[in-house]
Amino acid sequence: MKNKIIQFIPVVFALLVISFSNFSQWCSTYGHVCYRTVLDRMIPEITYPLYFFSLFSLPIVIVLAFVPREIFKSWLKLAAWAIPLAIIFIASTPVIDTSLLPFSRSDAARLAGGVFSATSLVLIIWKYFSPRRAMNK
Repeated sequence: MKNKIIQFIPVVFALLVISFSNFSQWCSTYGHVCYRTVLDRMIPEITYPLYFFSLFSLPIVIVLAFVPREIFKSWLKLAAWAIPLAIIFIASTPVIDTSLLPFSRSDAARLAGGVFSATSLVLIIWKYFSPRRAMNK
């Protein structure tokens, strides 16, 4: 039981980030309390990239809540090095790029989230079917 609760932590974290992003956008747009505050300045630099990364990772973390513990542990090993690399990649991208082919921080978050989700999905499928294939031999 405790293991399943631990496996729901990434889902809760992703949903909290998505909710915080929606709240901060609402607070800056309609609730004039946050207008011209730190929260308002954080939106393009921090909130949008976190939102996009969490949005792209949400299907994977939902799947992770229902997989066996061994698969979750192997995904956790992947996440331990992939998420810091994604953060470094996103943080090193300019917030607004004015070049001919712009690539902003939000685009970097979408790309990092997509690559992380695809890699996680491949790992989950591989780990799920590899013990079954070994048992059939």
